[in-house]
Amino acid sequence: MKQSFNTYSSKFLLFAFTILSSAIAFAQDSTVASTTTSTTATSTEKTWYMEPWAWVLGGVILLVIILLATRSSSNTTSADKVTVTKTVQRDNETL
Repeated sequence: MKQSFNTYSSKFLLFAFTILSSAIAFAQDSTVASTTTSTTATSTEKTWYMEPWAWVLGGVILLVIILLATRSSSNTTSADKVTVTKTVQRDNETL
């Protein structure tokens, strides 16, 4: 009984905390009068990682790395494999 009460109370507290934190987040007033000055500067220069060829090259390199990591070693021959057989024999003596 006490254990189920503890689980219910912890679930209730978690629920209450979630509701409270979301209420606080929604309660932020966006109509507050404030003066902000913003300047925007536009640039036509593109960085290398925004180019399509960089994304294609990155995808190819990632694909090669995944293929190399997951490939099985198919070049091993049967001479490279070792099989160990162990035979156990127990005494049937009784004390």
